[in-house]
This record gives sequence, structure tokens and C-alpha cells, in this order.
Amino acid sequence: MRLGAARYSGFSLVEIAVVLVIIAILATAIGVPLASQLDQQKTKDTEKQLEAVKEAIYGFAMANGRLPCPASATSYGAEAFAGSGSAADGDCSSTSGWVPAATLGLTPVDSNGFMQDGWADGTTARRLRYAVSKVKYEPGAPAPTGCPATLTYPLTKTNGIKGATMGCLSDAAVNLLTVVTTTINNVPAGCTPSNLTTKAPFVIFSLGKNGTTGGTGADEAQNVAKDATTFVSHTPTPSGNCAGEFDDIVTWGSLNTLFARMVQAGKLP
Repeated sequence: MRLGAARYSGFSLVEIAVVLVIIAILATAIGVPLASQLDQQKTKDTEKQLEAVKEAIYGFAMANGRLPCPASATSYGAEAFAGSGSAADGDCSSTSGWVPAATLGLTPVDSNGFMQDGWADGTTARRLRYAVSKVKYEPGAPAPTGCPATLTYPLTKTNGIKGATMGCLSDAAVNLLTVVTTTINNVPAGCTPSNLTTKAPFVIFSLGKNGTTGGTGADEAQNVAKDATTFVSHTPTPSGNCAGEFDDIVTWGSLNTLFARMVQAGKLP
């Protein structure tokens, strides 16, 4: 008896297309929440890094009686003074730059000695940023009540905070670094500027997820301005916002906490 030929059947092109569409839908449904979760985790990691930096800066002040200068592009993560500057005069090469991770003893760092945020990719855009207040006024300028006639770089100079006195630096007339909610005054569009503080001795921040492509909005541009004395902190906003796209992660030091830590360490009053 001759056996009948076996019949083989396979998927048609239509069936394969349907399967591929289903797989694509499932991949999108799973991938989008996963990407969002990864970004949330990177944001949390960055916030933890910034808090660690803040504590290290307080610790540095407790040990040295001053705040560190920012690191420069060529200082390999160490604080950078002006050409003839030093801790003796507190003259930083710039009052805004990068976290001086090497000076603070912080790790991990990239190959050039800089701390990177949660989106670390080795680029300069991923380095954690740091700014310190200059608090400088010259002879002849009216000194606020209780302040020395001349006050030059007191926060970054050895014993400069002690010499300036807590009363002077706490005076309402003495502005340190200012942190605002936005640089744009457009209340109808949703931009309402207000001060979060005018007494920040230092500010530290990450450029956020869009660090390699952002900075075009007014608020993000303000944070990276050279020797800025005003910084912006608010919840993330899209590019259509009145102040543009913003996702910087910003925190700052407390003058009262700085004083308390230095008193505890015997560096003040």
C-alpha cells in the first residue's frame, strides 16, 4: 500500500504580520514603562549623589574652615584657584564649575577625576556642577551693618567665614547665591518668579536627562552661565513651557547648617 503524502502547513504572510504587530505592541507596552522606571532610578541616584556631595562640602568646611573652590575643566577634579590665588585669599579661578571630587575625596569619578550623574556616559555634560558664593564688596562700598569694611572671598578663604562673622553673613542685606523658581516673568503663561533663597553659600546640580541636548531654555541656560549668582530650581517642564525645557536637578547648602557644623567642629565663632 502506498502511503499518502504528508501535508505540511505553515503560517501565511498575513498571520506572520499579525504576530509581528502583536509583538511590537507588547514590546512598546513593556518598554515605555521600563524606560520611565530607568529614568526615575537615575534621577534618584543623582539626587543621592548630590546629597553626598553636600555632606562632603560641609565636612570639608568643618575640617578646613572654608568652602572649596569649584573644579575647572583642567584641574582633574581638584578645586581650582586663580593664577595667583590660594586658600590663603580664597580667590577661585571661577565661582562656578564642577564638583571638586578629588579635593573632597569623593568616588566614583570618571577618567578625568570628575563625578558624573546618574546618566553617566563620560561626557562633560554628565559632570556634577558646583557654584560657591563670592560675597565680595570693595572698600568704599557701604558695608552692611555688622560687616567688616572690606570683605573679599570670605567663604573660600581660610578662616574667612570666621573673619566675616556669622552676624555679617546672616544679615538680610548680604546676598549670597540666589535660587529662584524661574527667570521668566510671565504669570499668565505659568512662569511666576520667586526666590527660594538668597542665602545659599553653595549650589550643586546635575543637568538632568537632557544634559547632552538641553540648555536652550532660559532657566537651564541660567544655571550654566559663567560665574552665575542666580540659579533656577523647579519641577521638570517640556520645551513648550514659558521658560523652555527644564530638567536640571538642583540643591543648595544652608547657611545655618554650615554655621552649625563649623561651630560643632570648633571652626566658629
